[in-house]
Amino acid sequence: MENIARGILSQAEGFKKDGNDAFRKGDIEGAIGLYTSGLDSLPLNSSKEESARFTLLSSTLLSNRAMCRLKLTERASNGNASNGSTSNKRKQLQNECIDDCTLALQRLDSIRDGTASTNSVSESEKNGLRSKILYRRAKALSLSLPSLEMENDATMINEDEVESNLNAAAKDLLQLLSFDVNNREAASLLRKVRESHARLGGGMGRSRISRALDALRSAGASAVAVMADGNEINDVQSAMTRQPTPQEECLPHLRLLQACLAEEVASTAQEIGRRGGAPILLPIARDRQQCQHARIAALHILSACCSHDAFVVQYAMRESLPPQVLAQIVEEESALSNTGSCGNNATGSADIAVVTMALLIRLILHWDHRQVLSFFSPKIREDGTVEPNVANVDHNFPEVDPSSVCRVASAAFLWNCDKGDPESNDDASTTNGNGSGDTRVPRAALDLLSAWTAADLDALDAASEACAGISSSSSSSSSTYVKASHHRITPEEIRQMKPRQVAAHRKREAEYRNANLQRAIRHTSMFCSKETGGLDHMLTCAARAKDHRLRREVGLQIGRLVSNLEEGDDVKKLVASALGCADWKVGSDKDGKSNLNKELHKLTIEELDGDDEEKDEVDKEEKTTEEDEEGKLPKKLLQTMKRGQLTASLLIGKPEVGTWALKCGWSNGNGVSELKDLISSNDPRAMSIASEIVSAASSVESSRPLLSALVEEGTLEDLLIHPDADVRSGAASCAAKIGLASKALSEDRGEVMGLLDVAIELLFDETEQGNDIAPAANENALSAMKKLPTSSNRFPETESTSMDRGIEVMAYLAAKTFVKEELASGYAPEGSPPGRKTALQRLVEIACAPNSGDAQMAYGLAGIFNLLSVSVETLRKEAFVGKEITKEQYDQLQALGKTEEEKEAAAKKDETEGDTPAAVSERIRKLANANVPRAIVKLLEGSNSDATQEKLLEGMNRMASESSVRGLMIQQGCLSTCLNMDKGEKPSDAEKKILRQARSCIAKLLVTTDPNILTVSQRSGSIGPLIKLIRDNDALDLMHFEALLSITNLASFGDETKNRIVAQNGISALGYAMFSDHEMVRQAATEAMCNMVPHPDMMEYLSKPDNLRVWIAFSLDYEDNYECARAAVGCLAMACPDPEFAKALVKCNNFREMVRTLMECGQVELMHRVLALIAGLIEHGGDCRKAVEATGAGQFCDAYVVTYQDKSKIKELNFTPSQRESFASTLSLAKEVARLLR
Repeated sequence: MENIARGILSQAEGFKKDGNDAFRKGDIEGAIGLYTSGLDSLPLNSSKEESARFTLLSSTLLSNRAMCRLKLTERASNGNASNGSTSNKRKQLQNECIDDCTLALQRLDSIRDGTASTNSVSESEKNGLRSKILYRRAKALSLSLPSLEMENDATMINEDEVESNLNAAAKDLLQLLSFDVNNREAASLLRKVRESHARLGGGMGRSRISRALDALRSAGASAVAVMADGNEINDVQSAMTRQPTPQEECLPHLRLLQACLAEEVASTAQEIGRRGGAPILLPIARDRQQCQHARIAALHILSACCSHDAFVVQYAMRESLPPQVLAQIVEEESALSNTGSCGNNATGSADIAVVTMALLIRLILHWDHRQVLSFFSPKIREDGTVEPNVANVDHNFPEVDPSSVCRVASAAFLWNCDKGDPESNDDASTTNGNGSGDTRVPRAALDLLSAWTAADLDALDAASEACAGISSSSSSSSSTYVKASHHRITPEEIRQMKPRQVAAHRKREAEYRNANLQRAIRHTSMFCSKETGGLDHMLTCAARAKDHRLRREVGLQIGRLVSNLEEGDDVKKLVASALGCADWKVGSDKDGKSNLNKELHKLTIEELDGDDEEKDEVDKEEKTTEEDEEGKLPKKLLQTMKRGQLTASLLIGKPEVGTWALKCGWSNGNGVSELKDLISSNDPRAMSIASEIVSAASSVESSRPLLSALVEEGTLEDLLIHPDADVRSGAASCAAKIGLASKALSEDRGEVMGLLDVAIELLFDETEQGNDIAPAANENALSAMKKLPTSSNRFPETESTSMDRGIEVMAYLAAKTFVKEELASGYAPEGSPPGRKTALQRLVEIACAPNSGDAQMAYGLAGIFNLLSVSVETLRKEAFVGKEITKEQYDQLQALGKTEEEKEAAAKKDETEGDTPAAVSERIRKLANANVPRAIVKLLEGSNSDATQEKLLEGMNRMASESSVRGLMIQQGCLSTCLNMDKGEKPSDAEKKILRQARSCIAKLLVTTDPNILTVSQRSGSIGPLIKLIRDNDALDLMHFEALLSITNLASFGDETKNRIVAQNGISALGYAMFSDHEMVRQAATEAMCNMVPHPDMMEYLSKPDNLRVWIAFSLDYEDNYECARAAVGCLAMACPDPEFAKALVKCNNFREMVRTLMECGQVELMHRVLALIAGLIEHGGDCRKAVEATGAGQFCDAYVVTYQDKSKIKELNFTPSQRESFASTLSLAKEVARLLR
């Protein structure tokens, strides 16, 4: 087969050489014929190994033929263009040239995209050929541009065709120059194309973009004139029959620009920039006299243009697109959202505010990526020094004005999200373009702050994805820069670098991290300062929001902001004023026990009862004097809510500072009292914040003593019986965490099951409005739940956090073995409504809902499914992986300090828990039948979180360990989902771990699965990931072992899978695995190689003398590695029918030693296999037979047969029945060998 391929390539190369000679001699027609013959000689279909070489040669022949046709087109263009036949001939040649180039690029790209093997084609080869093809196509396209003489005759020009060809030529040249920046010919041709474009723009051949911008410029001037006249149309009939105003005329032209951007961003953005588009579009976006759709369209166009790096550098500097103007737009819209005025143009537009912030985020991200390039683009020399000059990086590019960002975010957080009917669904207004009660604006501000305060490469990439999300309605959300994390150095690159290069790169990474962190700290401090007021505005937004999710998102963002500050005193200094902690100073010790005792003393019921009357009078006075008709909060309550929200955020972002705030910082140490005020306020928003506080504080060990006191005195009961499930959920989460932290409660099965019932009820709260709550299973834990009233004013499922809390509580409880068993067995609380789903069915239903993978609860669901499919013992063993001590050694050390009674109690506890391997297997089978694998698949498909994906794949791997459910898991999409996992060319360490988990799951699923039940794409697609897992040095030996078993299984299917293994360089990977330190990995690799026989590539591999010596050595190592030796001898015996291999084997120096040693080893299976090898060699005759005779095999077989013909001697060997059967087969084979050698 290899010889045939070489012959085909040689023939095609000959045609190419002859074509080149004809072209140099000027015989262009003859050259075209020779190149065509070369193309015809290449097969359309070839093996993967040959595909890359054939494809590259095919692309080269097409490129050369295109060059010939380009020359003929130029000749025709220089002739009499007015002659019809000549013009038609030129057009035909031009189209043929373009078609050849297009086909050549497609075939070249097939190598790049992986549809063809890349074994023999380097990246430099492909780029060199791609450069030629792109230039030739651009040259052919440019020949259609009109000359100066043709411009005088408009009938000779098809304007649309000329414009299309011009844009296509510019696009090709820009792509060429992106990787070949020093190509002077391409740069010169690009200048000519742009000159022709400029010439067309001034006359009858102006481009669509030019005409649209000119019309917008004229409309802007006309609008100014109309405004100067001051004329208004008041008559209704006149308004209906009047001509469109200049403002209304803008919209069609803006739509045209959006359509152009949708077709192609780079060239369209550049043309808009060259023609002064930014100064035209920005005034339209700012002009409130314009219709809202026009303003939004203008902002979308600017945002799409700013996704193109070159546009921002050349046309979006501060003077062209000043951030101050963008800040004014958002401030004006925010102010109007709070006026309550009527009329189409008197109410703030959420769409305008959101798109303006998306545009500002693009400018911020562009500056961030320029900083990344300035740090990481310079190459590091071998001596560790850095090259000083980097092309296309402007180190002086100005940063987005920080004050403008603060103004925009502050204005967005003051957006009136509380406007409208209090009983209405807040989320319904998110589709209202007029913006009253619209939560998209503060959410966009959260994305803005994420981008502006990104402290590392991962945060920068997350901000980029968020920007794409909030601007998805624009013409294009694509961008020209790669992921910032792409610049991380990979282990493979480290191995190729010199030590000084590695040190220099590490130093550069540290410098970037430090610089970016300091910048994030500056931005955080500036925004949160009292002078800017950003933190206060965020807290006001959270306190006033009826949307629970918005409140949580704002709280989480505050937590992220303060987490940028490393020192706790810096955080305290920043938030002390907002907490109302006026007397705090840096270094002051207010965290002591005395203060905690003071706080606990304040919790006595007697003191609280004594203050009730006075507090009620104050509250009554505040409510009558401070509340207005718009339903605003009393000032004191609002202030308390803001401080409470800040404390909750600190507990999440900086737990130690959050504990300080709860004990000492909040209102100078009155935090717990004010927390009680929030609980007793009876305001859903205040109680929701209180619920958030207790939930966050219960996760911090140092804060639990305060909450325990609240639980004991029943203060949390008001939260547990509140009609809003989101309020209840935080208290339930708190009770679960504190309860499980308490040893007495965590060991009380009744109490734990009571908490489980609470969690399950939270999962159903939004879907069963009006239904009775299931009776409490435990009176002490759930007596409050019996008092729950029904309510029709609950927030909808998409806007409620109760489900998140319920899942959070279940994730804590699922660590208990009896909880796992109950959930897997279809548990439902006692007294549940008829027809209600079980808890597990509800979890699966939630996981399979649209967009569930990207929700906050996805990680909790992943944790629950993960815990259900694993035993406590396995978790304990995994906890010791990579540690200096094993789990068994740890248990032995612990046992030394226990009495006999304690040991017996611990053993009895292990028996009663019953989390045995058999119980886990049964539980996994129940989970598979309940469609849990499909739920995991749905979550994986929708998740963008590395942590969530890792947890989901971990659970999938645990389930795949049970062989009986693997087929069911494949049916539910587990295999296909793992095959589709892709993290780009340079994944981060976290992404590599995810890919490793996905590949490990593929390996587990395919160890025992019959390849015949898989689809072709599943069989072929699995091999690549498995080979990569085998090559992964960071993977565990177990992963390597399972991947090798799966490859062995797939290779047994037939030539289809064997060819795929070869195409993925699988033979070399398997050969490498044969030298693993782990015996079972070596054995599995050897057996996988056996299953590759008799593939031609495997036979070629085995026939090489060096490889044969290795296999013979493996065969002889039977005393230490019997299983590997057995597999190695078997492989040699299977390969023996191949004549070339047989000749190579007998020529090996240690062939005679191998045969004699294995015949005399006394191991029946090894003897049987070596005798099969000998019989195969004898059948070849000639040198093979002589080599066998020289080993003395004939004499040995004769003696062996004579010795054991008597069955009585066989009985003396004390063989088992299976060994007796193998011995009989070996004896029969020895007789055959003896017969053949006579």
